[in-house]
Amino acid sequence: MHTPQPITHLPEASDFALTHCMRCQAGWTRLRANGTKTTVCLLDREPVLTNMTNCDRYELRDQE
Repeated sequence: MHTPQPITHLPEASDFALTHCMRCQAGWTRLRANGTKTTVCLLDREPVLTNMTNCDRYELRDQE
């Protein structure tokens, strides 16, 4: 059984995380008390890497 790891603080998200991870079906965001967001990938259940530049599992969410 997978035990989720605690979400760590990410100082800044990469451009890729902003344009892809926050819009991906396999990702979601959490809003912290200071107003910044942490993006978490459901595929590996970890916060998105700050220097991430590509992903081979990206799938755009349905537009609402």
